[in-house]
Amino acid sequence: MSRSSWLISRRTMLRGVGVSMALPLLNVMTPPTLYGADPKVVPRKTPVRLGVMFFPNGVHPKRWAPEKEGPLVELSDQLAPMEKIKSNVLVLSNLWNAKCNQGDGHYFKDASFLTSMTINKTVGADINAGGISIDQLLAQHLGSDTKLPSIELGMEAPAKGIDGNVNITRLYSNHIAWSSASTPLACEIDPVQAFDRLFREGAANSQRKDLTPTSLTRFDDKSVLDVVTADSNALKRTLGMEDQRKLDEYMTSVRDVERRLSQEMKRAKEPRRIDPLALKGLPVLEEAIRTSKRGDRTSDHTPQVKLMLDIMLMAFWTDTTRISTFMFGNSVSGRNFSFLEGVKDSHHELSHHENKDEKLNQLAKITAWHVAQFTYLVERMGQIKEGSGTLLDNSLILFGSALKDGNAHNPRDLPLLLAGRGGNALTGGRHIKFKENTPLANLYGEIAVRMGLQVDKFGDSTGPLKELA
Repeated sequence: MSRSSWLISRRTMLRGVGVSMALPLLNVMTPPTLYGADPKVVPRKTPVRLGVMFFPNGVHPKRWAPEKEGPLVELSDQLAPMEKIKSNVLVLSNLWNAKCNQGDGHYFKDASFLTSMTINKTVGADINAGGISIDQLLAQHLGSDTKLPSIELGMEAPAKGIDGNVNITRLYSNHIAWSSASTPLACEIDPVQAFDRLFREGAANSQRKDLTPTSLTRFDDKSVLDVVTADSNALKRTLGMEDQRKLDEYMTSVRDVERRLSQEMKRAKEPRRIDPLALKGLPVLEEAIRTSKRGDRTSDHTPQVKLMLDIMLMAFWTDTTRISTFMFGNSVSGRNFSFLEGVKDSHHELSHHENKDEKLNQLAKITAWHVAQFTYLVERMGQIKEGSGTLLDNSLILFGSALKDGNAHNPRDLPLLLAGRGGNALTGGRHIKFKENTPLANLYGEIAVRMGLQVDKFGDSTGPLKELA
């Protein structure tokens, strides 16, 4: 059989005067845009940071949020650890990602936690989370003023292989941050490497795992993309919609690398204004990381979690990045929490509690431990002075899971906390009950606005959340 006329060789290059550029493998695609209009950046006098703290497997569904809406007075046992910071926290009820419910199990919910879309069920490498995640949308438009647009942190090594229980690749379990529908960002799980990427000059771009180009050159001070534009446009006209999207995605990633390299060179020539107290804290943090010990999956990993949260805090304080995600565990995490009094089984096993009190009580203790780590970060950020307020006043910290009840794989009424004032735009200390089944994407739109990015639509968003005012 002769080669079809519409196929192109994998050796095809985009060419311009004196420049050639390799292409990615063009094979899969997802449909079009997530928002109806181009995002608009609204400059802010003081930057707002975003931290997302994700934990897997859900909570004890009947002992999470307070029964009453309004001021936070009495907290449930799972929320009790945040008693001392509750004036800075919003408990948010009745939000969910409707599209993630198109498939059963953890992966559909967790991988799309920040995209508000649905994943492509596959056992292969053609993973797809439906679109860009909100953290990366913000990073693309607001990350140009910092050394790194974002930093992705985690606690568990990437899961591999296929989950035979649901016949789906475990690649989905490792990611909540997606720079495009098919491009997940790997978590940095080594505190040393995370510290180096953030705070050592020259380390930022060398270890990024989410971009494919390995060599970029400039031609007469032009972008290599500008030089090959004509050839690129000609090629694009011969491609189907799927491969056009793949080509656009690839070109965007190259442009992003070029932009960040240019910014890094510019920043190297300009002195950075960093709080002297933050500069004093960097060697202290580095020493703590250097002397820390990593245990196995049955040991108490609280110290390492706090190290990672200290890294996130220091990244915000030094304005090295303004956007960070942190995964306490991968989707379907089987980490053992027997270091907690009264807990003897693994997290995932306990989340399938079968409505047995013995398992539910253990699950509640694990959730309370996660809330305690959230409290640690929020409390520390509230102690750092920044301008006329604190670092927390100029931040938003979203804490939550993509499941309410792990036993039923129920993604409705997600367990969510939002700390910080977002640039003096929010008042904490409240439990807000939104209308039942309100899109979580509406909250993401509110976060974007408070960070200085106006979006017409994100995911399945339907409009603003007036109750946040």
